Amino acid sequence: MRRIAMVIVLAGFALIGAVSAQEKSESLSRKEIDKRVAELIYETTKAGVEQYNSGNIERCLGTYQGALTVMHALLDHRPQTAASIKTALATSKNQKAAEAAHTLRKALDDAQYDVLDKKKPLWERLGGQKAVEAVVHDFVEASAADPKVNFFRDGKFKLDAEGVKKLEKHLVDMIGQETGGPNKYLGKGMKEVHKGMKITEGEFNAIAGHLIETLKKYKVAQTEIDELVKIVGSTKGDIVESK
Repeated sequence: MRRIAMVIVLAGFALIGAVSAQEKSESLSRKEIDKRVAELIYETTKAGVEQYNSGNIERCLGTYQGALTVMHALLDHRPQTAASIKTALATSKNQKAAEAAHTLRKALDDAQYDVLDKKKPLWERLGGQKAVEAVVHDFVEASAADPKVNFFRDGKFKLDAEGVKKLEKHLVDMIGQETGGPNKYLGKGMKEVHKGMKITEGEFNAIAGHLIETLKKYKVAQTEIDELVKIVGSTKGDIVESK
């Protein structure tokens, strides 16, 4: 309860500060507003997580709604973030409590990155779990069908549906682990996995090309494509055995 009260007090101070500044024809510096919003997000998130985990989902939802409503009024100098908050609040009204709480929590996290001028982890910029799973699935299909990749190493390796599913999970976990996601890769190292496959540089480049094309297909921005390709490229020395 004490944390919840702190959230309310912080929200009240933020509103009072904004109103007082407007009445005096003065404005708080953008830096100061961002600082207050960041503090509000921190306390709101702590309170909301505590409420959600204790089973008070409706109370958590109310905490998030109240804080985001305050933030929306303060962030006119960050129009994209304000618009995202407004959209999240509108979307949450048509969702069940648990789903709505997740929607608003994401809006809080996004706003926090913005006001602190921090870049989101690549995992989030790629779209998170579902988006990466979709990319990996299409990427594996495209690679397996390309003779330039020689995915099954001249028939020496075979994968049934279950094997493909396991491979895709490993790839998703690897990407998540390397891009700031919650995933943890539990498979073997790249060198051990590919030992004896005699993968050539041309084959590696061909499969990298499929990754790039798949990311473009899903409208991933070039900056994120470059970051992910750089990560993948760092494994080249452990995978390529033949020129």
